[in-house]
Amino acid sequence: MLKNKSKGFTLIELVIVIAIIGILATIAVPAFNNSVRTARVASARALAATINTGVISDFIQSTMSGSGAYPAVTDGALDAQQNINPADPDNAFKSKYVDTSIADNWNFSYTDVGDIRFATWKLGVDASIVVVYAVDITGGTEGSIYNVYFSHQDQEFTSVGGKYTELDLAGGPCAHNNSTPAKVLGAA
Repeated sequence: MLKNKSKGFTLIELVIVIAIIGILATIAVPAFNNSVRTARVASARALAATINTGVISDFIQSTMSGSGAYPAVTDGALDAQQNINPADPDNAFKSKYVDTSIADNWNFSYTDVGDIRFATWKLGVDASIVVVYAVDITGGTEGSIYNVYFSHQDQEFTSVGGKYTELDLAGGPCAHNNSTPAKVLGAA
């Protein structure tokens, strides 16, 4: 009589394969997440550099026309009380220096802190990654000084151009104040 041999894997073989897959997953997932984070920070660095180049270009053009001012952030839709809405998603300044397909990945708003207006782009999928254009709004010297910087969880302030220092910009947006308004650039 012939024995009927069934083909297949034993329970031990299956457990070993599942354990190996689990070990590989625990190694691969953190590496993948780190790569995604690095790519997002690189995107912020590129956006900040592009905005800085546009701001300098506008300054050069305005110097040639006689005013010599960095661009103001004034555009915005009106809210129900007929006030300019600084969180207007269609604000023209949001995509002034970058293609709209890139700008669509960033949430834009602006706010005034003292004599400085902060135009802020926050990455839509990770609001802890922030790009900021800060410009002087003091009457008489409006647009005379600026800074473009980006901020993320590992680095609160990385300037890509401008004369404002981190101390000058205390109170401005940074990566650490996207959920807690009290925590701002320069705060402990």
